[in-house]
Amino acid sequence: MKTCRGSIIGKGTEERRKNEGEGPFLDSGFTLLELIIVLLLSLLILGLVTVSFPRLFSSAKLQAASRDLATSLKQTRTLAVLRGEKQVWTVNLDTGEYGPEGGKIRIIPPRLSLSVVTPEGEARHNGIVQLVFEPPWGWEAAQFLLSDGKKSITIQLDPLTGAAVTKG
Repeated sequence: MKTCRGSIIGKGTEERRKNEGEGPFLDSGFTLLELIIVLLLSLLILGLVTVSFPRLFSSAKLQAASRDLATSLKQTRTLAVLRGEKQVWTVNLDTGEYGPEGGKIRIIPPRLSLSVVTPEGEARHNGIVQLVFEPPWGWEAAQFLLSDGKKSITIQLDPLTGAAVTKG
């Protein structure tokens, strides 16, 4: 091995130095083409995320509203069973307000629509619908359809099992 300026240089190092030159910016950083490609890919990914974000947000809002509606129904049923007395759950399809009488009133978020198929089999899209929860079993059969215009979720009340089954 040869020594150069007090250090040991391996085989081929001198040849590399001759070919590369001695500039401070040689062989460091990215080329302009690499930077442009990375920038274009980043913009493409940002564009795709921006386009799909409102759809994801709308779907999450629909899911949350359906869980809230099902929870309110289950809580009213539980109150009827625990207290041993009739409980009335009311939904105003015009304003989107719902909840047990004397309890917390909740509101369906804007841009979501709610319709009800009553225990009598009547489809209702407006007006006030009341469900009666009687102990010991709990409630009448009913079906709720919550929609954002693109996607729908159905909440089916089963009077035999006392379940509020969510589909969609």
